[in-house]
Amino acid sequence: MASNDVVGQIWRILQPATLFATLDVRTGGSTPAENYTVYDFDDTTAEYLDYLCFLGPNYAGGGLTITLPWTATSATSNAVIWRAAIRRVNTGEDIDTSHSYDYNNASASSAPATNGQPVYPTVAFTSGADMDSLAAGEMFILRVGRLPTDAGDTMAGDAELWLPVIRET
Repeated sequence: MASNDVVGQIWRILQPATLFATLDVRTGGSTPAENYTVYDFDDTTAEYLDYLCFLGPNYAGGGLTITLPWTATSATSNAVIWRAAIRRVNTGEDIDTSHSYDYNNASASSAPATNGQPVYPTVAFTSGADMDSLAAGEMFILRVGRLPTDAGDTMAGDAELWLPVIRET
């Protein structure tokens, strides 16, 4: 397996019970126009989205890098701080019990000067405890959130998250 190979598959998008990003559509400029499914993350309230994922058998045991493509609803300046956490769903675990999410942040991701252009920040996880000791062939929750309380998150308006990509580092 080569470094940077896609190793994670998203099975389903799940909204947490509270503080969730809202489903939206960004319309493209073609005829007929495309409709891109996005999730809006607020600029004043921390919101989250969960992805039920599977770590494929081609995973060789390295770290993971999550790419978080996003666009801005209307802004053309300032930055967003994204964060992500991994929760392993392994054999014998009671999923009804509380689980702590340990987040890793992406660097500040600047909105492009032209509205509608996607940006591709990444969040890195090292193998082992940083990614909840996730192993090949296991299910996991990838929880993604915007961190509007961070001093580096200065963009006004919603950030529209597209579909994350999970690669081995």
